[in-house]
Amino acid sequence: MNRVFRIVWNDSLAAWTVVSELSRGHAKASAAASAAGAAVIALALASVSMPAAADCAAAGAAITCATAGGTQSTTVGAGPATADNTSVDVQPGALVSTGNSSAISLGNNAAITVRGGATVQNSSTNGNSQYPGGIGANTIEFNSNSTLVIEQGANVFADGTAGNSEAVNPVGSGNTIINHGTVRSTHAAIWFQANSGNNTIVNTGRMEAGYVAGNTNPGTSTVFGANGTSAVDFTNKGSVIGSLSFASGNDALHAYTGSSITGNISGGGGANLLTLESDDGAAAATFAPLSLTGFQTLQSNGGIWTFNVALPASGITSTTVNGGTLILGADASTYTGSMNVAAQGVLQSTAQFAPLAIGNAGLVRFAQPSDATYTGLVTGAGGIEKTGAGVLTLTADQAFTGLTTVSAGTLQLGNGGTTGSVQGNIVNNATLSVNRSNALTVSGTISGSGALVQAGAGTTILTADNSYTGGTAIEAGTLQLGNGGATGSIVGNIANNATLVLNRSDALTLPGTISGTGSVVKEGAGTTTLTAANSYSGGTALKQGRLNVGHSLALGTGALAMDDGTTLGFVADGLNLANAIVLTGNNDPVIDTGAFSETLSGNISGGGFITKLGSGTLTLSGANTHTGATNVAEGTLKAGATGTFSAASAHTVASGATLDLAGFSQTVASLANSGTVSTVGTAPGTTLTVNGAYVGNNGVLRLGTFLGDSSSVSDRLVLNGAGASASGRTSVQISQLGGLGALTTGNGIEVVSALNGATTTAQTTRDAFTLAGGHVDAGAFEYRLYAADASGAGENWYLRSTTTAPATPPTSPTSPTTPPTTGTGGSPGGAGTGAVQVPAYRAEVPLLSALPSQLRQMDLAMIGNLHQRIGDDDVQAGGTASSGTERRAWGRVIATDIDIRQQGTVDPHSKGNAKGFQAGTDLFATSNWRAGVYVGQLDGRARVSGFASGIAHLAVGSNDLRSQYLGAYGTWTADSGFYADAVLQAGRHRYTVEPLSTLRSSGKGDSLMASIEVGQSFALGASGWKIEPQLQLIHQHLSLDSLAISGANVRQDSDDGWIARVGVRLKGEMSTGLGTLQPYARFNLYKASGGADVARFISPPATTGITGRTGFTVSELAGGLTLALSPTTSVYGEVGKLWASGGATDVKTSVQGSIGLRMKW
Repeated sequence: MNRVFRIVWNDSLAAWTVVSELSRGHAKASAAASAAGAAVIALALASVSMPAAADCAAAGAAITCATAGGTQSTTVGAGPATADNTSVDVQPGALVSTGNSSAISLGNNAAITVRGGATVQNSSTNGNSQYPGGIGANTIEFNSNSTLVIEQGANVFADGTAGNSEAVNPVGSGNTIINHGTVRSTHAAIWFQANSGNNTIVNTGRMEAGYVAGNTNPGTSTVFGANGTSAVDFTNKGSVIGSLSFASGNDALHAYTGSSITGNISGGGGANLLTLESDDGAAAATFAPLSLTGFQTLQSNGGIWTFNVALPASGITSTTVNGGTLILGADASTYTGSMNVAAQGVLQSTAQFAPLAIGNAGLVRFAQPSDATYTGLVTGAGGIEKTGAGVLTLTADQAFTGLTTVSAGTLQLGNGGTTGSVQGNIVNNATLSVNRSNALTVSGTISGSGALVQAGAGTTILTADNSYTGGTAIEAGTLQLGNGGATGSIVGNIANNATLVLNRSDALTLPGTISGTGSVVKEGAGTTTLTAANSYSGGTALKQGRLNVGHSLALGTGALAMDDGTTLGFVADGLNLANAIVLTGNNDPVIDTGAFSETLSGNISGGGFITKLGSGTLTLSGANTHTGATNVAEGTLKAGATGTFSAASAHTVASGATLDLAGFSQTVASLANSGTVSTVGTAPGTTLTVNGAYVGNNGVLRLGTFLGDSSSVSDRLVLNGAGASASGRTSVQISQLGGLGALTTGNGIEVVSALNGATTTAQTTRDAFTLAGGHVDAGAFEYRLYAADASGAGENWYLRSTTTAPATPPTSPTSPTTPPTTGTGGSPGGAGTGAVQVPAYRAEVPLLSALPSQLRQMDLAMIGNLHQRIGDDDVQAGGTASSGTERRAWGRVIATDIDIRQQGTVDPHSKGNAKGFQAGTDLFATSNWRAGVYVGQLDGRARVSGFASGIAHLAVGSNDLRSQYLGAYGTWTADSGFYADAVLQAGRHRYTVEPLSTLRSSGKGDSLMASIEVGQSFALGASGWKIEPQLQLIHQHLSLDSLAISGANVRQDSDDGWIARVGVRLKGEMSTGLGTLQPYARFNLYKASGGADVARFISPPATTGITGRTGFTVSELAGGLTLALSPTTSVYGEVGKLWASGGATDVKTSVQGSIGLRMKW
C-alpha cells in the first residue's frame, strides 16, 4: 500500500489537508504567507516520504478507510485538486468524522463507497468546501461523472448548523448517487451544485433533510435541490423525509411501491416526468406528497398506486397508466390533460374524481362506495369495471369497445335522459340498470350472476343472447328482446311492472317466471314460447308471429290481444288458459293445439276470425262473443260449457276436422260443414241452433239419440228463423245414448228441427240429410231417417223404426229383395193413402232368428243314421258274412244342403250348404255288439232373407257356421236281421253373423243330440234282395250364448225338440269284379215336434222377442251302396234329396250325399 501523502492548503477550509501524493495542490489566493508556508512544506515533503498517521490509506488512486487506527478526522481528498478517478472505500465499521470540514472531497470520475456499518459525517458550523464559490463544508462532495454508493446500514450525516453544508454535494454533472443506507442533514441532504447537466439518484434507503435530533415531525426541508438547468433522474424506492426541489432541467422522478416522500415535490422548470413503479406488481402504495408542482407527465407503470394528488393543480398535462393500477385518490374531475390507460394498465377512480376524458386500452375501474354520476367519456379498446356498493350513473354514450364488468353495486346507463350507454359485452355480477327516456340498443352480451333493471321511460333493446342469472326487473318503460333478428334473449325470472317486448324472427323460449303488473308484447315473425307459471297482470299483446304456451299460467292473469295473422300455440298437453282473448282485427288469428288437448276458459271477444289448427282438441268454456268467423281447419274444436260457441260467429268445419258440442247446447250464426259436427255428450238432448245458413259439404252430423219409441230424446240440429236453411249434403250419424230399440209411432224421433220459417229441403229435394249406413240398429229394430212428419208435412226430419207398406200386403215374392245400398234420407215422411206403418227390423233379426234351425240341420246331418254313418253289413270279398269280431275304423265326407223357410216374426229363409267330415272307430266288437266313438266337423254358410227394414223377404246377409262334434255309439245286430243303434253326440258351435250393411258379430254355443234307431230286414224270396223297415227317434238340445251386437244384447232361447223318422230300405247283394256290392234305396219320412226359437233383443226398459217357429215334416228319397274291396276294406256312400211335406218350417234340399271308407283292424 502506498503510504505517501501530500499536505496541501484547502482554500475553502482555510487549512492544510492530507491528500494522496497524486493530488493537485492549489495556492490559497488570499495570503502570501500561505504560499510561502506551502512551499516550505512541499520542499520538506519532496525530500522525505513518510506514512500518514490516519485511518484512510491510499494505494495509488484508491483510498481505503478502515477501522484500524481510530477515527479519520481530516478531509479525505482535496476537492478539485484530487486526481481524477480516485476512489474511496469506507469499510464496514469505519468512521470518517471531520467536524467543521468536508469529510470526503474528490474530483472527477470519483468512486465512493460507504460500506454497511460505516459512517461518514461532519458537523459544519461555518466551514467551507474545498471547491471554490462559497460552498459550505459538505460531508461528501465530488465533481463530475462520479459515483457514490451508500450501502445498507451505512450512514452519511451532515449534522452541523451551517445552512450551506449538505450531506452530499455533487459539484459537477453526470453523477450517480445510490443510497441503500441513510443520508441525513440538518438542512438539505443532497444538493446538485452545477447549473447544467444530468445527475441520477437511486434511493432504496432513507434520505432526510432538516434533521433535528428527537424531532418526529421533520417538516418540509429540501432533501435535494439543484441549480440552473441541471436535470436529475431520481428513483425512490425508500424513504424521503422532506421535500424534493428540482431545477429547470428535464427531470424525472420514479417512485416505487414501498417508498415515501413526506414533503413537497417541485419539478422546477423543464419537461419533467413522474413515474409510479413497482418491483412487485401486486404491491400497493400511496403517492401523497404535501404538494406536487412542475411535472408535466405522469406515468403509472406498475404496482397498485393511490395517487393522492389533485391532478388539475399539479400541472400534469399527460397521464398514462402503462401497467399496474393507478387509483385517483384526489379529485381529477376538472383535469384537462390527457388521461390514457394502456392495455396492461388499470385506472381506478370514483365518478366524482374521474377525469371527463379517458383514453382506455386497458381497464377503467369505478370504485363507487356511494352513488355518483360520471358525465365524462371513456374511449378506446379497453373496458370498465364497476365496484363498490354505490350506484354509478353513466350519462354519456361511452365509446370504449372493451368489456364492461359490474362487480358490485349498480351500474346505471343514463339518468332519465337520452344519453348514457356502453358498447361491447357486459359481465354483470351485481346490478345493471338502464334509465333512458329514448330507445337504447344493447348489442353486447350480458353474462354473470347479476340482475338487469329497466328503470327508464324509454325502450331498451337487447339484441344478444344474454346469460346473466340474477333476474330481470322492468320498473318503467320497455325492455325488448331482439330487434326482428335471430338473437336477443335472457334467462331467469322477470319482474315486469312495465312492458316486455319479444321481437325475434326465430324461436325464443323464456323458461323463467314473469311476474308484476306489466304487460308482454310479442312482435317479430318468429315463435316465442312461455313455459313458466307466470303471474304478470298487464296482459299480453300478440302482434306478430307465434306465441307458444307450456303452462296454464304462461300468459299471467291479464287478457291476450291477438292481431290478424298471429298464432297462439301449445307445447304441453292438458293446459287450461283462463285468460280473456281479444281479437283486435277483422281477419284471421290462429289457435294451434298441435296434437295436444287444450282448453280456453276465458272469454273471446272482438271482430277477428279464429282458425283452429292442429290435430288435437281445443275446448272452449268461456262466454265467447267474437263476431268474426270461426274456422275449424284441423283437429277438434270442442265446447266445454253451454253457449260457449259465439252466437255471432259464422262457423266453418273443414274436411277431416270436428266441431264437437260434447253434450252442451250451442248457437251459431251459420255453419258450413265439410268435416264432422258432433253434438254427442253423455246424455241425449243437446241442440245445435243455427240462425243462418247450414251448408253440408258432404260433412257428417253426429247426433246422440235414445233409440226407443217416438217419445225418445235426441240431440237436434235446429235451424231457426226465416234466414235459416239447410242445403248441400250431410251424412247424419246416430250415436246410441241409451235405448235398445222400440217401435216408433207417429212422426218418430225428431233429429232436425226447422223453426220460425227455416227450410231443410224436406218439402223439396229431401236431400240435405242422409242417414249414414242407411239405418241405425237398436234392439230388434232399425231406424231410418225421414224428411217431414208422418203426414208428409213440415221441414223437420225424424228417425223411425217403422216404414210404410200397402194396406193389402202383396203376395210373398219367390226370391229375396235386394236391400237398399244407401240411407233413406230422401224418403217422404208421410205414409200416404192406403198405407200402413210396419216395423223396420234390423238385418240381424232374420239372421239370428234363422240361426238355430241352421245349426240343428247341421247336427242332424252329422248324426245321420247307421247306414249313412258306417255303410252296410260286413261281407267277405266272396260274399260270405263276416264273423263280426273285427274292429272297424271308418270315415266319411259329408256334403249337405241347407234350405229352410220358417214361419215367425220375420219369416227367415235360409239357403246354403255345409261340408265336412266324420271319422270314428270301434272300441269294442263281438259277433253281435259294436261300440265306438267318432269326431266330426262341418263348415257352412247360409244366406238369409226375411222381413227387415219393413220389407218382406229382404236379403239381409249370411251366417258363417263352424261346428265340431264328438260322438259315441253302440250297435247290436242279431242273426235274424234285426239291429238297434244308439248314438249320443255333442256339438260345439262357432258362428259369425254377417249383415250386408252393418258390422259382423260372432258368437258361440253347443248342442247335444241323442238317437235311437231300430230296423228289421226281411228277405224277398230267393232274389237276394231284402226289405228293411226302420224307426229312429232323435232328441235335440241347442244352447247359444248371449250375443252383443251394435245397439243390443241378444239372448237366444232355442227350442228343444224331437224328431221321428219312419223309413223303409230295399237292399240287395251281388258279386262284381271289384268285390261284393250291396246297393240300396230308401224312403224316409221325418216329423219334427213343433215349438219356437226366440231371439230376445234386450234393453233395460223392454225386451223384444223375435219368434221363429219350429216343427216340420220332410220326405226323403235316397240311394246308396257298400262295396267290399277286400276282406278288410269297404267303400260306401249315399245321395239323396229332401222335400218339404208340411209343418211350420219348410225344410228341403237339393241333392246331397256322403262317401266313406271303412277298414277292419
